[in-house]
Formats: sequence, C-alpha cells, structure tokens
Amino acid sequence: MDAEGLALLLPPVTLAALVDSWLREDCPGLNYAALVSGAGPSQAVLWAKSPGVLAGRPFFDAIFTQLNCQVSWFLPEGSKLVPVARVAEVRGPAHSLLLGERVALNTLARCSGIASAAAAAVEAARGAGWTGHVAGTRKTTPGFRLVEKYGLLVGGAASHRYDLGGLVMVKDNYVVAAGGVEKAVRAARQAADFALKVEVECSSLQEAVQAAEAGADLVLLDNFKPKELHPTAAALKAQFPSVAVEASGGITLDNLPQFCGPHIDVISMGMLTQAAPALDFSLKLFAKEAAPVPKIHWS
Repeated sequence: MDAEGLALLLPPVTLAALVDSWLREDCPGLNYAALVSGAGPSQAVLWAKSPGVLAGRPFFDAIFTQLNCQVSWFLPEGSKLVPVARVAEVRGPAHSLLLGERVALNTLARCSGIASAAAAAVEAARGAGWTGHVAGTRKTTPGFRLVEKYGLLVGGAASHRYDLGGLVMVKDNYVVAAGGVEKAVRAARQAADFALKVEVECSSLQEAVQAAEAGADLVLLDNFKPKELHPTAAALKAQFPSVAVEASGGITLDNLPQFCGPHIDVISMGMLTQAAPALDFSLKLFAKEAAPVPKIHWS
C-alpha cells in the first residue's frame, strides 16, 4: 500500500482528540515562554539528522493545524531519510510554532523510529526468502497506539489487531480461566460468531491440535525456539492445512531469519513498538531566506 494513502486510515475526530490531549499535557496552564517569543510571523525548517523511514506526517500536520500554523513538506511519507535532510517547513505565529515544536518532534521521531524498525524487519524477512506477514503486537504505549500502529504500516509491516475487538485471541491465561483449550476455543468461537477470527496461544503441538480441532482459525506458537517451531508448525499444517500459524516471542531483527519458514504465516514482534529507537529530528527557526543546516552530534 502507498504510504501516502495510509493517512486515510486515521479518523479525523480521533486524531484531533489525540492532538488536543498531547498539547494539553505539555501546556496545561500558563505559557510563560510565549512572552519571550512573541506572536510575530515566523518560519522554521524541520531537519532529519538520522537515517531511517519518514513516518507520522498526518500527526505532525494535525498538531500545527490546531495551532494555526502551516506545514509544507519536501519529502513524502515513507521516504528513506539520509541525514542531514530538509524535510519540511512550518510557518505561523512564533508562540504557536514553539508551542507545538516538542510535541510534534516527539510524535514524528517515535513514529519514524517504529516505521524504520518495521522496514528493517520486512527487509530481513524478504532477504530470507520468506513471503509471510511481519506484524506488530498489542505491546504499545498507552495513549499512543494509533501513532505506533500507523508507523508499522508505513514501514511495510502488518499492524496485527488494533485492540481486543479486532480478533478473539485466546492467550494462555484465558485457557486457564476457561478450564482448558477446548472449552476456551468453544467459548471464543461462540463469541466471535461469523464476524471475527479466533486465534489461540499454544505451548505444544498437542495444544495446537486441540485448538485446531475446536475451531481455531489461527494458532500462536509463542516462545518456541526455531528448532522446535518449524517441526511443530509442519506437523500442525499436515493435519490442518487451512489453520494459519503465527510465531512470536523473543524475535529480534538479528534472529528473525531463523523463524522464517514455509509453515509459518505470521511473525509478530513486540520489539517493533517496544524497542525501536526514535529518529533524530530538529525544528530550527530562521529569520533569513537561507535556513542554517544543523550539525550532527555522533555518539
């Protein structure tokens, strides 16, 4: 999917509410710094100072739109960033531009970092000759899930279920609470009806077979070592070829190729949202036509 078109996925009302909450968090009361900057017309350049994938333009736009500022982009969503890159220009009243600066940079840096990690994971999987789905998880930052799930999509990964209502996933604790795999899957199947798929977390081939027999659409083989994962998935597929297999747990960019195999349909990685480093951006005001290029501080 074209990264530019992904902005259509973002509900305007939800986006506006998120932006409002972010700005209120950063400035819930008096903004004394506004007396320093004043309200005169100003302009600033957005610079990318680290390599990666640009993601989060809709959030950046929404923040400054709410503050009566205008953003002009020089690079499209999903662009590969080569520092130092001139990414955008923002114009508006000085106090408004500076009020949105940190919130906008935080959002763009985090979203771009996740997109960069997702792109690296997809590239590693394709390099291993695997054509399945690299996906995120529900391991996201509270209040920031929309940004993080969007970043996964820009990076070329699947977002997985957005929330508890997107898929009936029967995790290990649900199995214990229900009194066993079969009871849990039957209850899930009844709750899902025709509209939702049912996925069951399994710790052995026996549990996976029980889940498939009870009507699971997907089986999650969680925390399996590669040498155990692939024969288990092959044995399950031999009996239930229509049941999809997801691998998860302890998967990183370094060991991802080891989990890729012909019987694995989905590889989900919590680290894409939990451990992706943020990209480095800066927003620099300028008074003249030529905006100064920022220096990169290599660590």
